[in-house]
Amino acid sequence: MADGVEIDTGQVGDFATGMRSESATGFSQAANRGTRLHAYGVPFGANITMSDIVQQAKGRYAVALANTEANLRAYQQAAEIFADVAEDIAREFKTSDRESADTTLRVNSMMDAAIAKANAIIAGAQNGARRAV
Repeated sequence: MADGVEIDTGQVGDFATGMRSESATGFSQAANRGTRLHAYGVPFGANITMSDIVQQAKGRYAVALANTEANLRAYQQAAEIFADVAEDIAREFKTSDRESADTTLRVNSMMDAAIAKANAIIAGAQNGARRAV
């Protein structure tokens, strides 16, 4: 048996499948459900004359909902990015020599790019949320 790391490409593929499923059914459905529930705004206080405190609370609640939905959508996009890169890595390892330094460099580069892309999406959602406040 050769020295080095052995990669179970099946498990990497399973991870990709799980992330893709999570992005399609988990984060996406939760964000869509929140959007549908609050499509007409924040309902509390609608049938009464609102005090300043209630109006402020209603405004903060609306911002919190918008932030939550934006974060869910950003996490959905990040999950898709990681699913894509996991599939690429599984393919890369299936077709490579297990001791190939080039493969390791390519895989590391793919991971770094995926992390940077996901972080940019999440930062964008968080910056948008801050502007909404």
